[in-house]
Amino acid sequence: MISKPQASVTVVINSIAQSKKAQGIRVFNLSAGEPKLKTPKIIREAAMKFIDIGDIPYPITAGEKVLRKAAVDRMREVHGADYAEDECLVTTGGKFAIYLLLEYLCGLNSPLKKYPNEYLGVMIPAPYWVSYPAIAKIMGGRPVIINSTLEDGWKLTPEALRKAYEADCKFLFLNNGCNPTSVIYTREEIKAILEVAVELDLIVISDEVYSGLVYTDDEYVSCSSFPEYKNNVFVIQSTSKTFAMTGWRVGFVMGRKDIIDVLIALTTQSTTGVSLVCQHAAIAAFKHADEITAEVNALMKARRDVMMAAIKKYFNVDIPVPKATLYVWVSLADLGVKGIGDDDFCIRALEEANVATVPGSSGFGQHGYIRLSFGAEDEDLIGGIEALAKFAKQFN
Repeated sequence: MISKPQASVTVVINSIAQSKKAQGIRVFNLSAGEPKLKTPKIIREAAMKFIDIGDIPYPITAGEKVLRKAAVDRMREVHGADYAEDECLVTTGGKFAIYLLLEYLCGLNSPLKKYPNEYLGVMIPAPYWVSYPAIAKIMGGRPVIINSTLEDGWKLTPEALRKAYEADCKFLFLNNGCNPTSVIYTREEIKAILEVAVELDLIVISDEVYSGLVYTDDEYVSCSSFPEYKNNVFVIQSTSKTFAMTGWRVGFVMGRKDIIDVLIALTTQSTTGVSLVCQHAAIAAFKHADEITAEVNALMKARRDVMMAAIKKYFNVDIPVPKATLYVWVSLADLGVKGIGDDDFCIRALEEANVATVPGSSGFGQHGYIRLSFGAEDEDLIGGIEALAKFAKQFN
């Protein structure tokens, strides 16, 4: 039986925050997983130029050929990947790419099932992005959670993967850089995980949408950088974070052509494809990828530093500085908070202090932690942390 869909807790909290703002209430939104930036002008101009043509038909379902070529060329230039244009599908955001993959490979008519009502295991390292287990359940999958710890650096290890594996497991989610922990994996770590995944005959869904937001000299390593594992890997990419295009909803899935062809067919029966206006905006983004990525990266790094300084000032605590993504992953204990769970803390912080954060328990599968986003402007970051610190004092 297909699981009843559950709303994304991050979307719900962000929606409540936006509703409060609409009522004229000052809300500090530290929950939204997006860089609060204007989409670069050159991208907006490309969209407007296309709109001015006036002829905006249905899109080619797989995506514009020039956009697919731009996406795979970028993966080749940055990560040494070897994808052809017909091994790439343009999707309505990266999330829908994941949805399509599991709809086909994990759903009722999955070619991997021995019988229609079989539940396939979907291995998910925790802390995880909220939508992984939710989408797996919607598609009739069985989430198999692999817990990591602070001592492990919040990373999946080959040993933990082997230990958690069960006979019905067919998929592994790998999120690098990780939402919510912000960790990135080394080349050696990625290779070791892929070796075990292939040995266990797992399909790896590699979510790499934060690959453009790395703030250190650490190498970002894509699963596509290992051609020997290409048949077992599907890479999810997006324009949302890297190019500040969250609302444009342009994502990609890259992998084996035979599977991509099926996903294209599924798209014809769902969204029909991504708006041509948004695709032409994305084409412009790829033409200027280096300069746009550098600008977005620099701005988000500066905001990260603003949030870290505010946490130090108002909570009087030093916590590890995130290497990537848009998030600070912090325990209530490190913030000096006692006697309240993270779910209740986040709900009350929004209700009583008008600060939106995301709880680790209901959001990411980890008790006692909260996720703070530094995607907002400096004023919101500083004001939000100050208000959160004042609220938290009652629990010290």
